[in-house]
Parts: sequence; structure tokens; C-alpha cells
Amino acid sequence: MMLCASVSPLAASAQVYGPLLDSEIPLSTATGRNQGVLDRPKPELAPQGLPLGGFRVFPEISAGIGLTTNVIGAETNPRSDAFATLRPQVTVASDWGRHALSGVFNYDGARYRWTPAKNEDAFLAQVDGRLDVVGRSVINGSASYRRTYEDQQEANFPINGGGTVAVDQARGMLRAAVVTNRLRWTFSTDFNSFRYSDTITTNNTRLDLSFRDRSVYRGTVRSEYQLSADNSVFAQATYRKTDYVTTNPLDDRTSGEWRLSVGAIADVTSLVRIAGAVGYFHRSYDSPAFSSVGDLSVDLRADYYLSPITTISAVASRQLEEAAVRGSPGYIASRVGVRVNHELLRNLVPYVGAEYFEGQFKRYDRRDHGFGVGGGFNYTLNRRWLLGLDTNYRSRLSSGTQRGPEINEFRALTSLTFRI
Repeated sequence: MMLCASVSPLAASAQVYGPLLDSEIPLSTATGRNQGVLDRPKPELAPQGLPLGGFRVFPEISAGIGLTTNVIGAETNPRSDAFATLRPQVTVASDWGRHALSGVFNYDGARYRWTPAKNEDAFLAQVDGRLDVVGRSVINGSASYRRTYEDQQEANFPINGGGTVAVDQARGMLRAAVVTNRLRWTFSTDFNSFRYSDTITTNNTRLDLSFRDRSVYRGTVRSEYQLSADNSVFAQATYRKTDYVTTNPLDDRTSGEWRLSVGAIADVTSLVRIAGAVGYFHRSYDSPAFSSVGDLSVDLRADYYLSPITTISAVASRQLEEAAVRGSPGYIASRVGVRVNHELLRNLVPYVGAEYFEGQFKRYDRRDHGFGVGGGFNYTLNRRWLLGLDTNYRSRLSSGTQRGPEINEFRALTSLTFRI
């Protein structure tokens, strides 16, 4: 099971911190009983949107100014740069009593003052739907196309990459939940296609990344038993097929993977709630150049509702990621993180976070590990205007005879958002 990037303790802008693939069936601690600082409704500060038949439209636009102390992720002689961001977005959501349909469309751009090779033009077009069948049984579907950018601190970022690494992802998902008394069955299938654009090296030469292009097909079954209204235990089985486009046997990591796990979504105390699973995966490769890999997998989230105005969230994950270096079938990515949100005022929420990452490459003498700390605030001036600040410091170390670069970077971004 995979940790969704959106729960990372540190903000990411247009970049992806963590895996490109989200969990097959995401875990959530939400019950409606205990609500985190960011989940609590604040009707007097929420945007009202515009009516459009049975829908409401929520337009917004954000602009920001930021800086980085290591714009190309250099190990020595890092170079600072300033950048500007622009993010217009339109969200459309149905206002129906039954069923639901929504869409999100945005552009997330960044322009650097002295390093145009790091400019970003991310975007997202996504449509989600829910069909209420009978009782608590539902069918969910989703289709999206996005362009995102890999974070240069990640272990799979090219060792000599000097520009952005753009990834175009097409995704389709269909999920059905069938509930009978205390037993809930969830069947999920999804498809993801990843296509990598060329970039440049630190020496300003072209770097072809098409060997990383791949398609991923997944099918999952989860059987969940309700111990009470908000507590359950479950078992889950997933099969994943990864099909690489390249025909070079040294880069062709086409594989099949089985993953079995057990988990729980439950209250530890009246103020602490967890959602997590532990399992085992085994991946076999079509190419004889790569031997099979089997190991432990972890996906865990915990929320501590310290008080009505303070929420502490922790995440942990362990999974196999695709390698971008020749000779390795992949690397085990382990992550832990914590974030504290505190409602200082009704409209002012500061936060702090920390994370630790480790990447252990298989059949390749390289181990990466790093940490990050950060903080900022979200200040809602009124329904229309929001002010935000995010700062973080991240450091990556690497060891082994085939180690990667060691990178230290501080980033800061302040932004202003207008919404209707």
C-alpha cells in the first residue's frame, strides 16, 4: 500500500514529494466525530461559489513569490534563485441529494529569475463521480490527466539532472463498495500511464528520460469487518502489472507484483485514531537482468486531536519505488513524518512539520537518507482573500560506491489567493 503524496508534512507546490502513485484504496481516519483543525467547517470564511444549474462553481487564483538556496540541487557550490508562481483553478461540484459529480481544472506555473531550465508548467484536469446504489453501497469513478514535476530531493531524480523532470500522467479509476451488515467489500481497479519529458544535465546537455515511460495496471480487493460504527479490521490483496515502453533489456523493468496486507481503522483512545496496514509484496521482472524482490510494506496514518484547536498528524510508509538508475530493479522507500496544525485564531492556522526519508537500492550499492523540517501559516482574511507562507529546509545524504549527490536546500514561498 502506498502513502499518498498529499499527506506529506511539507508543502510541495507543483512538485510531487513522494510517490507518483497514490494508494490503491486510500486510508482515512475521518469519522465526523473528532475533526482536525483543517477539516473543521468554517461557514463564515468558506467561499460561496457561483450557481450553475445543479452545480456550484468555485473559481480561484493564487500568485506567489519564493526563493531557493539550491536551485539545481548541486552538491557543491549551490546557487540561489528567486521564482514566481501563478495558479488559477476552477472547481465544479454538484449540489444533489443523491449521487455526486465534480471536476477540478488548474494550471500551476513557476518561473525562475536566472534558471529558466527549472521553470514549471504543471496542470491538472480531473473529473470524479459517485453513484449511490443502495444503502451504503456506492460506485466511484475518476479520470484525470496532469503534468507534474519530480522533486530533486527524491532518490529517483536523475543523478546529473540540471533541469526540471516533467511527468505526464493519465489516470482512470473505478471502485465499488458493497456493504452487507458489518461486512464491507471494496473492489478497485485503476490504470496509470507515465510519460517523461527530456531534461538537461548539470553540464547543459540533453538528457533523454523516455526509458522511464511506463503504464501501471492495478486490481485490488479489500474485505473489511466493522467492529463498531467507526472501527474496523480488514484484509487486502492487490495485483499490479507494470509495463515499460523501452525495449532495452537493461532498462526494461516490466514486472508483475502481488501484495497482501492486513490492517485496521480504529480509535486507540477517544482522542487518537489510526488507519494503517502492514503486508508483504513480491515483484517478479520479465527481464532476466533483474531478479525478483520481496519485502515488507507499511502504510500508516495517525491523528491526535490534542485539543479542539490543535491536531497532530503522523504518517509512515514503506514500499518499493521504480529506480531511475541502470542496474537496479528499484529501491525500498521508507518515510515517516509528523505535522502539527494549531488554530491560533479562527482565521489563522500556523503549522510545523518534519519528515525523514530513506531509499535503499536493490542490487545496487547506494543508500540515500534525508530529513526535512518546515513551517508556515494560512491566514484567511475573509471569504475572498487568503495569505499563506511556507518554508522548509531539506537535506539528502547518500552513501555507497554508486552514491548520488548530497543536496541541502532551503525554500520559502509566500502566496496570495483570491476566490469566489
